[in-house]
Amino acid sequence: MNEKLAALLESVQRTAVQAGDVAADVAFGVGKKAGELLSVAKLRIRIATLEGRVEGCFAEIGEMLYATHTGVPTESDALLEKLQEIDGLKAEIAQLRGQIQQEEAAHTCPTCGAVVQTGDAFCGTCGGAL
Repeated sequence: MNEKLAALLESVQRTAVQAGDVAADVAFGVGKKAGELLSVAKLRIRIATLEGRVEGCFAEIGEMLYATHTGVPTESDALLEKLQEIDGLKAEIAQLRGQIQQEEAAHTCPTCGAVVQTGDAFCGTCGGAL
């Protein structure tokens, strides 16, 4: 009877260790995904900030043009500088949007972080379920 009890306890212990390993893998995967979501959220906040700056530049350009209309000419260099600033901000926004697309398109294993293909059921690196 002691042998059966010892075997049963050993089996329970192995199962508990395996369950703990699986739970750790899941927790790691969840943490990694949360980090990816946070990264995308930060990129979107940066885009919103840059879009606000673009709107501010447009407002400044409007004031320059209106000043010219009312008889206080605006230097063309100042206007050109503001337009170039908008071009730079829009280029940065486009680059950040590209990063977001890459982040959202990247499929990674929640267990080990390896890149996996769409439709894979298991990770080719660690064998973890996807």
